This record gives sequence, structure tokens and C-alpha cells, in this order.
Amino acid sequence: MDADGRSGGLLSLWNLCVFKKELEVKNQNFILLKGKVIGEGVDLIIVNIYGSTLKTNRRRMWEELLEAKNMINGHWIMLGDFNEVRFPEERFNSQFDASAAMCFNSFISRGGFQEYNMGGMRFTFLAGDGSNLSKIDRVLVCNNFMDKWPNASLLALNRKITDHSPLILSTVNNSFGPSPFRLFNSWFTLDGFDEAVKRGLNKICDSRFKDEVVAVKLKAIKDELKIWRKNNKDEEERDLTEAQNKITQLDDLAETRLLSDSEIMIWQDCKEKVKKWHDKVAADLCQKAKSRWIGLGDENTSYFHTIMNSHIARNKINGLWIDGAWVSDPNEIKTQFLAAFQAKFKEPINVRPRIGAAGFKRLSQEQAEGLITPFSILEVGNAVWECGINKSPGPDGITFKLIKAY
Repeated sequence: MDADGRSGGLLSLWNLCVFKKELEVKNQNFILLKGKVIGEGVDLIIVNIYGSTLKTNRRRMWEELLEAKNMINGHWIMLGDFNEVRFPEERFNSQFDASAAMCFNSFISRGGFQEYNMGGMRFTFLAGDGSNLSKIDRVLVCNNFMDKWPNASLLALNRKITDHSPLILSTVNNSFGPSPFRLFNSWFTLDGFDEAVKRGLNKICDSRFKDEVVAVKLKAIKDELKIWRKNNKDEEERDLTEAQNKITQLDDLAETRLLSDSEIMIWQDCKEKVKKWHDKVAADLCQKAKSRWIGLGDENTSYFHTIMNSHIARNKINGLWIDGAWVSDPNEIKTQFLAAFQAKFKEPINVRPRIGAAGFKRLSQEQAEGLITPFSILEVGNAVWECGINKSPGPDGITFKLIKAY
């Protein structure tokens, strides 16, 4: 699109070996392209945006884009200069328009769009006199895009001769190693869980330090649960496949004749197995998403997938500025984090000053003994039960099993 005066020019380019265009819609404020990504087999809608400097024109553009989104199905991604911010902290030394931001946020919400955490620069626009900064350039994606590429990263590059930061959205996943172990509440009712916990408790540790003994036993429990869960999951998937195949066979048979009593019982048992499997998956999704909606009656698993992918995108570390250079290598990032936390916990001095005990209040003999009195089973049990069943995974579930084992 040609420029209108000093602004408004738009240019979209793509690699024919990567993207095959099927449809285009051109407007003075945006260029919409629909096509397929070679090798992915998904419809991708890319919208290159230049928001008008006039508020009324921007609001009209929001409505036009929402109408287009309702008509064109696919994985939507909108990127460019929106000439609008969402929150006051996205402006520095410039005026924040609350009503315009509310309209922009409403457009994002109504369209079902989400954002990735932006790495690199904090602001994407710097005025010519160097006084005003704002985040008016951004990338918005739909839920389908976020579900397919939750680990994508967005990077704002350095501004050189231009007043805007170039943005790069990469769907390449930087692996930071294996995922941490997580304990799910649904495991407690499965066969073999108690036996795996007891095998871990029976792990021998000869250390005279109680905290080391607990650490060794907890690690042994985790290792045993990993082995048990792998075998249990394979068996679950095998039983699920068999139940689904049996349901399909009996459904086809019911089209031709009446099912016998024994066949109806088998059909009902298989349906119950599939239902229990879906209930367990829904409960695990609820726990992953740290949401209690399932406990209140909602079992929309697509919602929980969206919540989880939003958490992944929001918590993802795209990279770090190290000595003036942007580093995205996972090993280097982990090294820098380790060094930073080591510095936090490093003892700053070798010799501590001594303080005399004279004049300080003292604990009574009963209070002193209370500090080292072992916790009773009842106290531990009450503390665990007060945590609730819909909390994030942690040692609580294992502690409860330890109590039951004793």
C-alpha cells in the first residue's frame, strides 16, 4: 500500500518456499494475507498493521478486523505499528489515553487474541528528540496459534537509524532440559501408587542427619513414581484403545441387530472406562492450569489448554542482555541465572560480630522444649488436609501418603 502523505505505507514480503498465498485484503491501514505454511498444513492469516494516528480511524479499523476474523478461519497473527498502548506502564514521559486503551483492550478480548512476552527492548518506539518512549509495536495471535506454538518467542531488536524496534517472532523452541517432576492428585486413586511410595520409603540411608534422610527418601519416592507412572500410563493408553475399539464394534453391531445383555454390559463398561479416563485428564488439566473450574462443574478441556499455553507463553524467558549482547542460548541463560543466585546467597563477610546475651529476654524452659518437640501425626495430618485438593502439585500429597503408610 502506498503511503498517504508522510505515513501509512505498508509492505508485506514472504518466502514462496515457506508460505503460499491464497487470499489478500488490502486497506490503507492493514494488509491481510491468507495462505498455507509449507509442511505445517494449517491456514495462516497474517495481518500487517499500521494504525492511524486518529483515534476514530483506529476504532473503525478494530471493527473491520473483527469482522474479517469472523469471516476468515485459520491461525491469525497480527503484527505491526498499532499506534496504541494497553497499559500506563507502556508509555514513558508521554500521555496515556485511558479511553483509547480500553477500546484497544476490548478489541483484543473480543477477538480472542493473546500476546507473547517480548524480550529485548522494553519500548518499541522512541521519539526523534529522545524524550518519549512507548510500546506501540506488538504481535497479537489467536488461541489456535498459541495452542500450536506455545513456546514461541518474541524479540524486539535494537533501534539503529529508525525510531521503531524491529520485532521478530520465532516458533523455534529453545529447550531448557527435561520438564520438572509433577505429582497429580488423580494418581492417588490409581493402582500401584501406594506400593511405589512404600518402595521409596524403604530406601536405606545411613546418614545421621535427618534432613538428608528425608531428602534421600523423597528422591527415592520420586524415582519410583516416575517408573510406576510410565508403566501405568502405557497400560492406561492400551486399555483406552481397546475400550474405544470395542465401543466402535458394538455401535456398528447395534446398527444391524439388537445387542444381547452381555454385549450391553460390555458396552457400558467400556463407556465407563473412557469416561473415567477423560475425567482424570480433565482433573490433571485443572491442576496444571491452577484453576478450580473443574471442581465447580466446568469440564471444558480446551479452556484449560488455553490457560496452560498462556502460562507457558507468559513465563517463557526469551533471552538475556549479557554485556550489551542479547543471548538466547539456554545453557548460557542457565549459567547466568546460577551465577546471579549464587551471588545472592554468598556470605558477604567472613567474620560476624558477636553480641553479648546480657539484657535479652529468654525463653522459658517449656517454650525452649516446644521448639524441638517432634510434630505429632495429628498435627501433620491437619496441616495437609487444610491445603485442599485443588492446589498446585508439591510435597503435600507425598506427606499424606507417608502418614497413611505409618
